[in-house]
Amino acid sequence: MGWVAPGRAPVSASARGTTANYSKGTASGRGRSQPWRGALAAVALAGAALLLAAELSPLYTVVVGSLETPRRTVSAGSNHDYALAIVALAAVVMAAGALRGARAAAVALVVLGAAALAVALAIDLPATRQSGALRESLAYSEAHARAARGLALELAGGAALLAAGGLLLALGRAGPGRARGHGRGPRADVTIPR
Repeated sequence: MGWVAPGRAPVSASARGTTANYSKGTASGRGRSQPWRGALAAVALAGAALLLAAELSPLYTVVVGSLETPRRTVSAGSNHDYALAIVALAAVVMAAGALRGARAAAVALVVLGAAALAVALAIDLPATRQSGALRESLAYSEAHARAARGLALELAGGAALLAAGGLLLALGRAGPGRARGHGRGPRADVTIPR
């Protein structure tokens, strides 16, 4: 207990305005995570770029005959109405928010990555394996789809968003001072009149 003035009762309370604020961590702890945040935001931006590139890339080529003669090519974007372009643009905005440390932006990156993977696996992957449903199958008995680079770009972009968002969430949880008390500084002696 510290010094108490004569005629005053000692009271112990939390000191206001102390230098120890554990709820936000130390400035040096935040500085250490900043390069990692920047690198993970760059991974998210790369994932968004991959998704945009996938939209313009061929998803599959319809081939016919034993020589697999190409008849037509279908772009990834036209196969799912350019849904991944919207995901990519939203991911760019969320990467900027995650760079500033916004937890909601990191969660959104995880959701956007999962959505991109769902489109790639549930809509586009089956389209690359079709044969009887193709319009060319009416004229050619051996018509089938052959996957092109668009599917690989979609999978890579979705995985990049998912990984970047998940690691940004983990980085946010592992920040300094998270396990300590929130806003409780050291106790100080305060006196009040009797």
